[in-house]
Amino acid sequence: MRISSIDIGSNAIRQLIAEIGPDGSLKILKKHREMIRLGADVFHGGLIQEHTEKRLVVAFRRMALLSRKLKVDRQIAYATSAFRDARNKKPILAAIYKESGIRIKVISGQKEAELIRIAVQKTIGLNNEKCLLIDIGGGSIELTQLEKNKIAFSKSFKWGMVRMLAEAESLKISARELLRQKIEQQQSKLPQGSFDIAIGTGGNMDAMARLKLKILKKGPNTFITRSELEKIEHVFSKTAIHERIARFNIKPDRADVLEPALFLTLSLMKKYEIKKLKIPGVGLKEGAILSLLS
Repeated sequence: MRISSIDIGSNAIRQLIAEIGPDGSLKILKKHREMIRLGADVFHGGLIQEHTEKRLVVAFRRMALLSRKLKVDRQIAYATSAFRDARNKKPILAAIYKESGIRIKVISGQKEAELIRIAVQKTIGLNNEKCLLIDIGGGSIELTQLEKNKIAFSKSFKWGMVRMLAEAESLKISARELLRQKIEQQQSKLPQGSFDIAIGTGGNMDAMARLKLKILKKGPNTFITRSELEKIEHVFSKTAIHERIARFNIKPDRADVLEPALFLTLSLMKKYEIKKLKIPGVGLKEGAILSLLS
């Protein structure tokens, strides 16, 4: 069976097409990404603008065509924070379905965290360590506390990097300062205690893994120590936004959001006395497929 899984985030839309073997194994056939920053519309005015809707329809036509070419048997498409907040989501979701045949489901932050947990546990396996699962998106972040392979705490916060950049601009402060304030204000709602290890998912975390290779010239990029991340953050933050794309070989829509993502990750690692961050390279779209198999 072949499945197409689409993650409609606030910063980009990512499609994964995979083949499921008779033994339940997952073979990736194609990865596709559309650079449509939905959060730029929604987090400023609460609406997805007409020109963005047109780009969305074209993008989903492309993804539907790709699914047909690869003879996909089943489509899954989940939308997260930006679509959750968009006041005009219903007609846009209907237009996308009409033009592409892809039906999108808008999911909660809790459902998002659960699917990410499934992807992580199926991919790397977990022992009895106390883990903090950190997913940093464009519109929200999900913090999940795992103990003995079970969820002890999970909460979604509207601290996504596209959202923070928009809010910081309106307040005329830096995204770093805004995140510092958010953490301080929400102390009682955050996980308590310390953790043995952090596990990072999402596009920002995957980009951090690549930065380890690019900046520190060392591998593997499946984990980063806190001291390594501090060095990466120092170099990256000192580089002008317009220079980051070429110097670090990152996508244009990652150049601005990655700096506050680095700051937030380090802040959480320091707060919870975490010395090591694992980056398995999986997330919502993988979890969506694996949840069907289980």
